[in-house]
Amino acid sequence: MKSNLVVIFVVELVLLYLIAMITYYIFTLMRKIKINDRLDKYTIKKNEKETPIFEEIFEFGHDIVKGISKILYKSKFLDKYSLRYQKYIKKEDKNKIDKMDFVSKKFLIAIFFIIVVILYDVFHFQDVLFIQIIIALLFGFYTLDLLMISTNKILEKKKHNDLLRAITIMNNSFKSGHSIMQSIKLVSDELDSELGLEFKKMYVDLTYGLSLDATFKRFESRVEMDEVKYITTSLKILNETGGDIVKVFESVEKTFFNNKKLDDELNNLTAASKMLYSVLLCIPVLFVLVIYFLDNTYFMPLFSNVVGYIVVIISIMLYITYIIVVKKVMKVGDKL
Repeated sequence: MKSNLVVIFVVELVLLYLIAMITYYIFTLMRKIKINDRLDKYTIKKNEKETPIFEEIFEFGHDIVKGISKILYKSKFLDKYSLRYQKYIKKEDKNKIDKMDFVSKKFLIAIFFIIVVILYDVFHFQDVLFIQIIIALLFGFYTLDLLMISTNKILEKKKHNDLLRAITIMNNSFKSGHSIMQSIKLVSDELDSELGLEFKKMYVDLTYGLSLDATFKRFESRVEMDEVKYITTSLKILNETGGDIVKVFESVEKTFFNNKKLDDELNNLTAASKMLYSVLLCIPVLFVLVIYFLDNTYFMPLFSNVVGYIVVIISIMLYITYIIVVKKVMKVGDKL
Protein backbone atom coordinates (compact mmCIF):
# COMPACT_ATOMS: atom_id res chain seq x y z
CA MET A 1 0.00 0.00 0.00
CA LYS A 2 2.87 2.37 0.82
CA SER A 3 4.51 1.67 -2.55
CA ASN A 4 1.21 2.51 -4.28
CA LEU A 5 1.01 5.81 -2.43
CA VAL A 6 4.60 6.63 -3.41
CA VAL A 7 3.83 5.86 -7.08
CA ILE A 8 0.68 8.04 -6.99
CA PHE A 9 2.65 10.87 -5.34
CA VAL A 10 5.39 10.69 -8.01
CA VAL A 11 2.83 10.66 -10.81
CA GLU A 12 1.01 13.63 -9.27
CA LEU A 13 4.29 15.56 -9.16
CA VAL A 14 4.96 14.72 -12.82
CA LEU A 15 1.44 15.78 -13.77
CA LEU A 16 1.79 19.06 -11.85
CA TYR A 17 5.12 19.71 -13.58
CA LEU A 18 3.59 19.04 -17.02
CA ILE A 19 0.57 21.24 -16.26
CA ALA A 20 2.90 24.01 -15.05
CA MET A 21 5.02 23.75 -18.23
CA ILE A 22 1.92 23.82 -20.48
CA THR A 23 0.48 26.79 -18.54
CA TYR A 24 3.79 28.66 -18.82
CA TYR A 25 3.96 27.93 -22.54
CA ILE A 26 0.34 29.15 -23.10
CA PHE A 27 1.04 32.28 -21.02
CA THR A 28 4.20 33.14 -23.01
CA LEU A 29 2.39 32.44 -26.28
CA MET A 30 -0.47 34.78 -25.32
CA ARG A 31 2.06 37.43 -24.27
CA LYS A 32 3.77 37.17 -27.67
CA ILE A 33 0.42 37.51 -29.43
CA LYS A 34 -0.40 40.67 -27.41
CA ILE A 35 2.99 42.22 -28.17
CA ASN A 36 2.60 41.40 -31.87
CA ASP A 37 -0.88 42.98 -31.87
CA ARG A 38 0.53 46.19 -30.37
CA LEU A 39 3.45 46.33 -32.81
CA ASP A 40 1.19 45.61 -35.81
CA LYS A 41 -0.39 49.06 -35.40
CA TYR A 42 2.95 50.78 -35.97
CA THR A 43 4.60 48.43 -38.48
CA ILE A 44 4.17 47.78 -42.18
CA LYS A 45 2.52 44.43 -42.71
CA LYS A 46 4.12 41.96 -45.07
CA ASN A 47 2.52 39.02 -46.81
CA GLU A 48 3.93 36.49 -44.36
CA LYS A 49 2.11 33.39 -43.25
CA GLU A 50 1.46 33.08 -39.52
CA THR A 51 2.77 30.00 -37.73
CA PRO A 52 -0.13 27.57 -37.10
CA ILE A 53 -0.91 26.64 -33.49
CA PHE A 54 -0.22 22.95 -34.19
CA GLU A 55 3.23 23.83 -35.45
CA GLU A 56 3.86 25.82 -32.27
CA ILE A 57 2.76 22.80 -30.18
CA PHE A 58 5.01 20.52 -32.24
CA GLU A 59 7.99 22.83 -31.67
CA PHE A 60 7.22 22.92 -27.94
CA GLY A 61 7.19 19.11 -27.82
CA HIS A 62 10.40 19.02 -29.83
CA ASP A 63 12.07 21.35 -27.29
CA ILE A 64 10.97 19.07 -24.42
CA VAL A 65 12.44 16.01 -26.18
CA LYS A 66 15.73 17.87 -26.80
CA GLY A 67 15.86 18.94 -23.15
CA ILE A 68 15.36 15.35 -21.94
CA SER A 69 18.01 14.13 -24.41
CA LYS A 70 20.59 16.51 -22.89
CA ILE A 71 19.92 15.01 -19.45
CA LEU A 72 20.00 11.40 -20.74
CA TYR A 73 23.37 11.96 -22.43
CA LYS A 74 24.94 12.09 -18.96
CA SER A 75 24.35 8.33 -18.69
CA LYS A 76 26.98 6.22 -20.52
CA PHE A 77 24.61 3.24 -20.65
CA LEU A 78 21.86 5.26 -22.38
CA ASP A 79 24.44 6.80 -24.71
CA LYS A 80 25.45 3.31 -25.88
CA TYR A 81 21.82 2.18 -25.96
CA SER A 82 20.86 5.09 -28.23
CA LEU A 83 23.34 3.94 -30.92
CA ARG A 84 20.85 1.32 -32.13
CA TYR A 85 18.55 4.13 -33.32
CA GLN A 86 21.25 5.74 -35.48
CA LYS A 87 20.09 3.69 -38.49
CA TYR A 88 16.63 5.32 -38.39
CA ILE A 89 18.03 8.83 -38.97
CA LYS A 90 18.32 9.98 -42.56
CA LYS A 91 21.45 11.86 -43.58
CA GLU A 92 19.51 15.04 -44.39
CA ASP A 93 17.87 14.95 -40.91
CA LYS A 94 21.08 14.49 -38.88
CA ASN A 95 21.15 18.17 -37.87
CA LYS A 96 17.50 18.07 -36.73
CA ILE A 97 17.20 14.61 -35.14
CA ASP A 98 19.56 13.04 -32.62
CA LYS A 99 19.75 9.32 -31.76
CA MET A 100 19.03 10.10 -28.10
CA ASP A 101 15.73 11.75 -29.12
CA PHE A 102 14.30 8.28 -29.75
CA VAL A 103 15.16 7.21 -26.19
CA SER A 104 13.59 10.42 -24.83
CA LYS A 105 10.40 9.72 -26.78
CA LYS A 106 10.35 6.17 -25.43
CA PHE A 107 10.50 7.44 -21.84
CA LEU A 108 7.77 10.01 -22.52
CA ILE A 109 5.49 7.36 -24.06
CA ALA A 110 6.14 5.04 -21.10
CA ILE A 111 5.28 7.83 -18.62
CA PHE A 112 2.11 8.58 -20.59
CA PHE A 113 0.99 4.92 -20.36
CA ILE A 114 1.75 4.80 -16.63
CA ILE A 115 -0.28 7.99 -16.05
CA VAL A 116 -3.21 6.54 -18.02
CA VAL A 117 -3.16 3.32 -15.95
CA ILE A 118 -2.98 5.21 -12.64
CA LEU A 119 -5.75 7.63 -13.61
CA TYR A 120 -7.92 4.68 -14.67
CA ASP A 121 -7.46 3.03 -11.25
CA VAL A 122 -7.98 6.31 -9.37
CA PHE A 123 -11.25 7.11 -11.19
CA HIS A 124 -12.49 3.55 -10.61
CA PHE A 125 -11.47 3.67 -6.92
CA GLN A 126 -9.04 0.77 -7.29
CA ASP A 127 -5.59 0.18 -5.81
CA VAL A 128 -2.71 0.81 -8.18
CA LEU A 129 -0.88 -2.52 -8.52
CA PHE A 130 2.83 -2.84 -9.13
CA ILE A 131 2.26 -5.27 -12.02
CA GLN A 132 0.12 -2.66 -13.77
CA ILE A 133 2.94 -0.13 -13.61
CA ILE A 134 5.45 -2.70 -14.95
CA ILE A 135 3.18 -3.73 -17.85
CA ALA A 136 2.42 -0.09 -18.75
CA LEU A 137 6.13 0.80 -18.52
CA LEU A 138 7.26 -2.07 -20.77
CA PHE A 139 4.43 -1.64 -23.26
CA GLY A 140 4.97 2.12 -23.51
CA PHE A 141 8.78 1.86 -23.64
CA TYR A 142 8.80 -0.63 -26.54
CA THR A 143 5.87 0.78 -28.55
CA LEU A 144 8.18 3.10 -30.51
CA ASP A 145 10.54 0.18 -31.26
CA LEU A 146 7.73 -1.88 -32.77
CA LEU A 147 6.59 1.10 -34.83
CA MET A 148 10.12 1.90 -36.08
CA ILE A 149 10.93 -1.73 -36.95
CA SER A 150 7.72 -2.24 -38.92
CA THR A 151 8.09 1.12 -40.72
CA ASN A 152 11.74 0.42 -41.51
CA LYS A 153 10.90 -3.02 -42.96
CA ILE A 154 8.23 -1.51 -45.23
CA LEU A 155 10.63 1.22 -46.42
CA GLU A 156 13.45 -1.28 -47.05
CA LYS A 157 11.15 -3.53 -49.06
CA LYS A 158 9.93 -0.55 -51.10
CA LYS A 159 13.53 0.59 -51.69
CA HIS A 160 14.55 -2.85 -52.98
CA ASN A 161 11.52 -3.00 -55.28
CA ASP A 162 12.30 0.50 -56.59
CA LEU A 163 15.91 -0.48 -57.22
CA LEU A 164 14.81 -3.53 -59.21
CA ARG A 165 12.48 -1.31 -61.21
CA ALA A 166 15.33 1.18 -61.80
CA ILE A 167 17.56 -1.62 -63.11
CA THR A 168 14.82 -2.74 -65.52
CA ILE A 169 14.34 0.84 -66.79
CA MET A 170 18.10 1.31 -67.25
CA ASN A 171 18.43 -2.02 -69.03
CA ASN A 172 15.65 -1.11 -71.49
CA SER A 173 17.23 2.32 -71.93
CA PHE A 174 20.64 0.80 -72.79
CA LYS A 175 18.96 -1.51 -75.30
CA SER A 176 17.47 1.59 -76.96
CA GLY A 177 20.97 3.02 -77.38
CA HIS A 178 20.90 5.62 -74.61
CA SER A 179 23.98 6.66 -72.64
CA ILE A 180 24.49 6.25 -68.88
CA MET A 181 23.50 9.87 -68.25
CA GLN A 182 20.32 9.54 -70.34
CA SER A 183 19.41 6.31 -68.54
CA ILE A 184 19.85 7.99 -65.14
CA LYS A 185 17.60 10.85 -66.30
CA LEU A 186 14.96 8.35 -67.45
CA VAL A 187 14.98 6.57 -64.08
CA SER A 188 14.70 9.88 -62.21
CA ASP A 189 11.64 10.78 -64.30
CA GLU A 190 9.96 7.37 -63.97
CA LEU A 191 10.50 6.71 -60.26
CA ASP A 192 8.33 8.82 -57.95
CA SER A 193 9.97 7.76 -54.68
CA GLU A 194 12.95 8.43 -52.40
CA LEU A 195 15.21 6.40 -54.72
CA GLY A 196 13.97 8.44 -57.67
CA LEU A 197 15.12 11.60 -55.88
CA GLU A 198 18.57 10.07 -55.45
CA PHE A 199 18.75 9.43 -59.21
CA LYS A 200 17.72 13.06 -59.79
CA LYS A 201 20.61 14.17 -57.58
CA MET A 202 22.93 11.98 -59.66
CA TYR A 203 21.67 13.59 -62.86
CA VAL A 204 22.14 17.09 -61.40
CA ASP A 205 25.72 16.18 -60.36
CA LEU A 206 26.50 14.98 -63.89
CA THR A 207 24.96 18.06 -65.55
CA TYR A 208 27.15 20.30 -63.37
CA GLY A 209 30.25 18.52 -64.68
CA LEU A 210 30.98 16.08 -61.88
CA SER A 211 32.72 12.88 -63.04
CA LEU A 212 30.88 9.53 -63.10
CA ASP A 213 33.24 8.11 -60.48
CA ALA A 214 32.58 10.96 -58.02
CA THR A 215 28.83 10.93 -58.77
CA PHE A 216 28.56 7.19 -58.09
CA LYS A 217 30.57 7.51 -54.86
CA ARG A 218 28.18 10.19 -53.61
CA PHE A 219 25.21 8.04 -54.65
CA GLU A 220 26.60 5.02 -52.74
CA SER A 221 27.19 7.08 -49.58
CA ARG A 222 23.60 8.39 -49.66
CA VAL A 223 21.73 5.16 -50.40
CA GLU A 224 23.96 2.67 -48.48
CA MET A 225 22.85 -0.58 -50.15
CA ASP A 226 25.07 -3.49 -51.24
CA GLU A 227 23.13 -3.82 -54.50
CA VAL A 228 23.81 -0.17 -55.35
CA LYS A 229 27.57 -0.70 -54.91
CA TYR A 230 27.36 -3.66 -57.29
CA ILE A 231 25.54 -1.58 -59.97
CA THR A 232 27.77 1.49 -59.68
CA THR A 233 30.93 -0.67 -59.82
CA SER A 234 29.62 -2.33 -63.01
CA LEU A 235 28.88 1.07 -64.58
CA LYS A 236 32.32 2.43 -63.59
CA ILE A 237 34.10 -0.53 -65.20
CA LEU A 238 31.97 -0.28 -68.34
CA ASN A 239 32.64 3.45 -68.59
CA GLU A 240 36.41 2.90 -68.30
CA THR A 241 36.79 -0.24 -70.45
CA GLY A 242 33.99 0.38 -72.97
CA GLY A 243 32.45 -3.14 -72.83
CA ASP A 244 29.02 -4.25 -74.04
CA ILE A 245 26.79 -2.41 -71.57
CA VAL A 246 23.59 -4.16 -72.76
CA LYS A 247 24.89 -7.68 -72.08
CA VAL A 248 26.38 -6.73 -68.73
CA PHE A 249 23.19 -5.03 -67.55
CA GLU A 250 21.09 -7.98 -68.76
CA SER A 251 23.14 -10.24 -66.47
CA VAL A 252 22.80 -7.68 -63.62
CA GLU A 253 19.02 -7.59 -64.06
CA LYS A 254 18.84 -11.41 -64.22
CA THR A 255 20.95 -11.73 -61.04
CA PHE A 256 18.72 -9.29 -59.15
CA PHE A 257 15.55 -11.05 -60.27
CA ASN A 258 16.97 -14.43 -59.22
CA ASN A 259 17.96 -13.03 -55.81
CA LYS A 260 14.47 -11.60 -55.31
CA LYS A 261 12.93 -14.96 -56.27
CA LEU A 262 15.19 -16.73 -53.80
CA ASP A 263 14.30 -14.27 -51.03
CA ASP A 264 10.57 -14.71 -51.72
CA GLU A 265 10.92 -18.50 -51.63
CA LEU A 266 12.84 -18.37 -48.36
CA ASN A 267 10.20 -16.06 -46.85
CA ASN A 268 7.45 -18.43 -47.93
CA LEU A 269 9.29 -21.45 -46.47
CA THR A 270 9.96 -19.74 -43.13
CA ALA A 271 6.57 -17.96 -42.89
CA ALA A 272 4.93 -20.83 -40.96
CA SER A 273 7.80 -21.11 -38.45
CA LYS A 274 7.86 -17.31 -37.97
CA MET A 275 4.13 -17.29 -37.35
CA LEU A 276 4.53 -20.12 -34.83
CA TYR A 277 7.32 -18.19 -33.11
CA SER A 278 5.15 -15.05 -32.88
CA VAL A 279 2.21 -17.01 -31.47
CA LEU A 280 4.38 -18.80 -28.88
CA LEU A 281 5.94 -15.46 -27.97
CA CYS A 282 2.56 -13.81 -27.34
CA ILE A 283 0.77 -16.71 -25.58
CA PRO A 284 2.43 -16.26 -22.11
CA VAL A 285 1.80 -12.49 -22.16
CA LEU A 286 -1.81 -12.90 -23.31
CA PHE A 287 -2.34 -15.64 -20.71
CA VAL A 288 -1.15 -13.32 -17.91
CA LEU A 289 -3.28 -10.40 -19.19
CA VAL A 290 -6.44 -12.53 -19.48
CA ILE A 291 -6.04 -13.85 -15.92
CA TYR A 292 -5.33 -10.35 -14.64
CA PHE A 293 -8.46 -8.85 -16.27
CA LEU A 294 -10.61 -11.73 -14.98
CA ASP A 295 -9.26 -11.42 -11.45
CA ASN A 296 -6.88 -8.54 -10.72
CA THR A 297 -5.99 -9.96 -7.29
CA TYR A 298 -4.79 -13.33 -8.67
CA PHE A 299 -1.11 -12.28 -8.89
CA MET A 300 -1.11 -10.30 -5.62
CA PRO A 301 0.57 -13.09 -3.55
CA LEU A 302 3.59 -12.88 -5.87
CA PHE A 303 4.13 -9.22 -4.88
CA SER A 304 3.48 -9.62 -1.16
CA ASN A 305 6.64 -11.50 -0.12
CA VAL A 306 10.26 -12.15 -1.12
CA VAL A 307 9.56 -15.66 -2.49
CA GLY A 308 6.96 -14.22 -4.85
CA TYR A 309 9.41 -11.64 -6.20
CA ILE A 310 12.01 -14.39 -6.77
CA VAL A 311 9.44 -16.46 -8.71
CA VAL A 312 8.57 -13.42 -10.87
CA ILE A 313 12.27 -12.68 -11.60
CA ILE A 314 12.97 -16.36 -12.48
CA SER A 315 9.88 -16.44 -14.75
CA ILE A 316 10.99 -13.28 -16.59
CA MET A 317 14.56 -14.63 -16.99
CA LEU A 318 13.23 -17.94 -18.39
CA TYR A 319 10.97 -16.05 -20.79
CA ILE A 320 13.88 -13.87 -22.03
CA THR A 321 16.07 -16.99 -22.44
CA TYR A 322 13.28 -18.63 -24.45
CA ILE A 323 13.07 -15.58 -26.77
CA ILE A 324 16.87 -15.53 -27.34
CA VAL A 325 17.08 -19.28 -28.06
CA VAL A 326 14.15 -19.30 -30.48
CA LYS A 327 15.49 -16.18 -32.23
CA LYS A 328 18.86 -17.84 -32.78
CA VAL A 329 17.19 -20.96 -34.17
CA MET A 330 15.16 -18.77 -36.53
CA LYS A 331 18.28 -16.93 -37.72
CA VAL A 332 20.02 -20.21 -38.55
CA GLY A 333 16.90 -21.33 -40.42
CA ASP A 334 16.85 -18.06 -42.41
CA LYS A 335 20.52 -18.40 -43.42
CA LEU A 336 19.93 -21.94 -44.64
